[in-house]
Order: sequence, then structure tokens, then C-alpha cells
Amino acid sequence: MTSFGLRVAGVTFLLDFASKWLLLNVVEMPARQFIEITPFFNLRMVWNKGVSFGMFSAESDMGRYMLIAFALIVVAFLVFWLMRVNTRLLAWAIGLVIGGALGNVIDRFLYGAVADFFDFHALGYHFYTFNVADTAISIGVILLILDAFIYGDEAQQKA
Repeated sequence: MTSFGLRVAGVTFLLDFASKWLLLNVVEMPARQFIEITPFFNLRMVWNKGVSFGMFSAESDMGRYMLIAFALIVVAFLVFWLMRVNTRLLAWAIGLVIGGALGNVIDRFLYGAVADFFDFHALGYHFYTFNVADTAISIGVILLILDAFIYGDEAQQKA
């Protein structure tokens, strides 16, 4: 399952990197800032200096490097966990989180903040602006919870 999870992480990372490259360099979102796509979806340029959804903002270089270090420690822990996984669902979940975390780490390293673009809104409510990496991390966490519900008792009995 380790190689499967690492492939999921690699594909996730590449999709995130490609989408950000396209939106930053081809669509030129930093210059455009906002593009209305549909009545409920826009592209909006947001530089996120915090963790997911802008929480725990790191305005200084020290804060940025601490977020990078923390994310890399989490990735190392997840890779170690991935080496012990025996279900495809759990390998998929961990791979999504690893790939998403590394995608956002690259942004912090290259730009000092994470590039977010996707802006959904409905009935007067704007959700947080996010990117492919954020989506992968969120789906990965949901799959981790799902795995705990499906295989939780089996994993406890094996321990």
C-alpha cells in the first residue's frame, strides 16, 4: 500500500502544482485578481499566509518557516504511517494529505504564502477561497474518518 499512497501523493502534488502554475502564469491571476465564472463560482486571487482557510496567519519569515517545518514534520509522520497501512482507503487518504501538504509547502517556500483561487458562493455566503491542495487535504481527512468507521474495530483487534 505504501507505493500506492505515494503515487496518490505524487499525482495530487502535480495536479496542485499544475493548477497553480496555470492560474498564476497563464491566466495571470495576480494581475487580474478576480474572474467571474458562474453565478456561484469565481476565480479570486488570495495569498494565504496562514494554515488552512487562513487560520494562524504567519506574517513574518520566522512564522512562514515554522509553518513549513511543521508541515514537513506532519508529512514525515504520515509517510511513516503510510508504511504500516494495509487498506487502500487509508493509503488513498494519507496520500491525498501528503500531496496537498507538500503542494502548499512549495508555495510557502517559493512565494511566502499559499496561492488560493477557487471561490464558491451561494445564497449570499462566500466559502473560504481554496486550491487543489486544500481540497485534497480535506478529502483525505474525510477518508481518514471514513476508514476509522469502516475498519476501526478490525484495526483495534489486530493491535
